[in-house]
Amino acid sequence: MTKKAGHTAELQRLADLHAVYEDTMDGKLILAPIDLQEPGKRILDCGTADGTWLRDVRSSLSAQHHYFGSDIEPELFPAQSDGITFFKQSFNEPWPENLRNSFDLVHLRGSLAGSSPKQPIDVVKNIASLPKPGGWVQIMEMNAFKPPSNGPAMTDFARMAAEVWTGIKVGDFANQLKSMLEEAGLQNVQEERIICKIGKMAKPELRAKSVNGVSAPVAPLASVARDVPTSFNKEQLEGLQGRVKTELESEGGRIEMIVAWGQRV
Repeated sequence: MTKKAGHTAELQRLADLHAVYEDTMDGKLILAPIDLQEPGKRILDCGTADGTWLRDVRSSLSAQHHYFGSDIEPELFPAQSDGITFFKQSFNEPWPENLRNSFDLVHLRGSLAGSSPKQPIDVVKNIASLPKPGGWVQIMEMNAFKPPSNGPAMTDFARMAAEVWTGIKVGDFANQLKSMLEEAGLQNVQEERIICKIGKMAKPELRAKSVNGVSAPVAPLASVARDVPTSFNKEQLEGLQGRVKTELESEGGRIEMIVAWGQRV
């Protein structure tokens, strides 16, 4: 359990989405070609929340590694660290000198919109300083600007997200992951696009989880949309979450996640 019960709903949403991603990726959460059979790797998850990604990576591997989780909100950390080193850190701020050039893998997922008022490239360059030579950075983000074909509610949700990202000046960062890693000086950069089935299209055991994982952020994002220029009026924003949830439960939908990774040489 986390230190503050008020975070329960958000942590559940993150866990639900994680389950969808893990299933779609056939349990292979790390796509960067790092040799995880060799023990002693230092693995950092930025924006880790309660460390779910780290725990599932650890449980999938036979070799022993060192796991670290950073987040700007330490109240999301579990009360029991369970062998993971958690620490407070904003990815918008310079990292401590002792952490630079020290990791074999740095992972970031679903967080680059939080780079505002800075730019996503600033965050990418910042975390690109963390791997040791030969180490990797892997980033995964949802494609809101060029989403898969969906029903009208999910189409509106993607359009609202794209308009919000434009409004807060972070732009189409998901489709720029590969170029940002290259601009940050990483090499051997690769990209993979993954289609996740949501709601009625998902496996029966993932239907409720996927609906919660995708529909729960609609209302908070709609709240941001009220403060930036978008094509939505107040009534449309207020009703969007309910429309998305209903559509996913009755028809299903799809989201595209973009994963990119690059190596420091």
